[in-house]
Amino acid sequence: MENHPLVKEILFSKEEIEVRTKQLAREIESYYKSRDVKENTVILIGLLKGCIPFMADFIKNFDHECQTEYMVVSSYLGGTKTTGEPKINLDLNISIKDKHILIIEDVIDSGITLEYIKNYLSLKGAKEVKVVTLLDKREGRKVNIEADWSGFVIKNEFVIGYGLDYDERLRNLPYVAVCDVDKLKDWKW
Repeated sequence: MENHPLVKEILFSKEEIEVRTKQLAREIESYYKSRDVKENTVILIGLLKGCIPFMADFIKNFDHECQTEYMVVSSYLGGTKTTGEPKINLDLNISIKDKHILIIEDVIDSGITLEYIKNYLSLKGAKEVKVVTLLDKREGRKVNIEADWSGFVIKNEFVIGYGLDYDERLRNLPYVAVCDVDKLKDWKW
């Protein structure tokens, strides 16, 4: 696939992401195998829509009993900055009381949405809530929250591809790239 014209720089290739995802799956497997996990099953909760490519690759490599669930939580309303007010648009359809939860996230930026969801899941009775993220944008933090596992630490730049979008587009790029935001001003789709 040719680089999209809105790509300023490719940060991580498909191959680099695949290698790191396999490493994360092994690390997290080891963690859960050393725990007393109810029914030996971890509930993997993907935060849609950006988590899809990462979660798909992760679960193919995660050798531990799991269930997959999804939530839609929005704090972006089509631009490049968060509104700072998370809203649950799609909630879980199962009870998570006394369950081990692993949130699968594409990127942690401000941390506001993740903090909100972790607290929400704890209030619903989860025994433990852990987080794995593909990308960790620590410079963008507005709250004190960290991932338990992260694939790559990145600078505070707007990134696209591999599930990450601009206005619901560009999620299908097979790599993670810095978006050339200057071009967005007059971009014609």
